[in-house]
Amino acid sequence: MSSFTPAAIQIGMTPKVNSDWGHRRSYVGLPIWMWVADPSPSSWGVYSYSGSTGGQTITFEAQVSTVTWSMGDGTTVTCGMGSIYSPAYGNVSSPSCGHKYTQTSKARPGGMYTVTATSNWVISWTSATDGSTGTLTASASTSTQVQILELQSVNT
Repeated sequence: MSSFTPAAIQIGMTPKVNSDWGHRRSYVGLPIWMWVADPSPSSWGVYSYSGSTGGQTITFEAQVSTVTWSMGDGTTVTCGMGSIYSPAYGNVSSPSCGHKYTQTSKARPGGMYTVTATSNWVISWTSATDGSTGTLTASASTSTQVQILELQSVNT
């Protein structure tokens, strides 16, 4: 088990990082989509490994069961892989993993919310020597920041 270090996912999120601003920016009430970008065996699973020690041969199989998104505003969202956003969708909510901010991020450090995605791994193991089995858990996290602004209009 010590040879397996779960990798954090690559965050897929709309809004994307804007190169002019150097960060993500959106607005109160607009849907935020989150997903696992570029999943691989080491960041999503299935990751398999067999090893022998002390006369035992153990096979491990690991996979992410859920991703818990801490949105920085006190809200957590638990999802699977999520759905990749396409601009053709417009301003609709994600069918599988999303959030809408209700307040701006101006009172937060740096004026941004920190979004943390924690991958929750389930690791099953089996001993080829005596047939015993078990389950372990592990996690890995990564973060990004998003600035949430407010749109206002004035009628004259």
